[in-house]
Amino acid sequence: MPEAVYLWVTPLPLLIAWFWPSPRLLRPMLTWALIVKGAAGALAALVFAFAPKSFWVPVMLIHPGIIGITGGVQTMCLWELIGRGMTPEMRGRTLGWTFGIGPIFAVLGSCASQLILKGDFLGMLKVTPLPQPWSYVLLFGASCPAMWLSAVLVQMARVPPVSLCESAAESGVQWKEIWRGLRAYFLNPLIVTAAVGFLLTYGGTMIMNNMSLYAREALGEAPEQYAGIQLALRFGFKSLMGFGLGWLVTRMHARASLMATTSICIAGIAWALFVPGKWYLLGFGLLGGGELFYVYYLNYIVSCSKPERLRENTAYTNLITVTIGVMPIAFGLVSDRFGLRASFVAAIGLLVLALILVQSRLPRQPKVADAGSD
Repeated sequence: MPEAVYLWVTPLPLLIAWFWPSPRLLRPMLTWALIVKGAAGALAALVFAFAPKSFWVPVMLIHPGIIGITGGVQTMCLWELIGRGMTPEMRGRTLGWTFGIGPIFAVLGSCASQLILKGDFLGMLKVTPLPQPWSYVLLFGASCPAMWLSAVLVQMARVPPVSLCESAAESGVQWKEIWRGLRAYFLNPLIVTAAVGFLLTYGGTMIMNNMSLYAREALGEAPEQYAGIQLALRFGFKSLMGFGLGWLVTRMHARASLMATTSICIAGIAWALFVPGKWYLLGFGLLGGGELFYVYYLNYIVSCSKPERLRENTAYTNLITVTIGVMPIAFGLVSDRFGLRASFVAAIGLLVLALILVQSRLPRQPKVADAGSD
């Protein structure tokens, strides 16, 4: 149910982008999104600590709703910030550092949460777990200072001055401008092609659940025993590849990162398809590294977008990912009818289609459309 609530609020950040489009609101919106996200964690911690248990379920439904809305606003604003304020080369360098170091924090966070909740991490670290509800109090409460520190750091960002052509956005929502923004997104061949490649690649990576189930056949043991190792490999490879993918953008071109991430996803699934035994688990690492496709497809779409369309275009791209929710069901139907290995082949097929589309239809370095072509 919390995951469903999170998905239900997905369209709301787009409404926020429509009703408050002014570039001057970029930094305040990002700041308040982080403040509210931190406050949601603090509120949940207080409820677990002091409120009756009857309050717990409502909080577990309200919290993901707040996270879904503020997370969408945060994503829009961060991409607009680097899209307005950085050259393509600087964006590549920034993404390399961010998604090289970021997954390390994800592993550390996963380790800490497992130690707090279960007292064990991959059988290597063992401590006395915190009793409930104090384990939840600590986990939710820790998110508050982290988000508020981020809000403070946002104040260091300097947003470039607003251009004259963006002055119309100052008066708030204008339906004519919304219509022009939709046309600018869905009639731009580069953006549409990149978005289709993005969806195909995203759909192919949804095979992760089937790969986890296939561990029983590949390893001869219950998949649950290797869940922690899968997670460690997934984020460990993501960190290593994050640095290299950023280098591709700075030293080669934006399309190279799309080709690389999609190819890595193909390699990860093919590895799981053909390599038996415990070496099979490396497929999760490769697929985890390839999951950075999300970042570099968005970077390509940002590179195609005019400054006044950055916030909307990021929101539209995030919104269309809802359609990928059917892919686990589709892979499940394929595996029920033809076996798990057949679902791997289907996922590789989607990724190969994305690779062909990107290679044949997208230029190496995208360019923003001319001012008159809205």
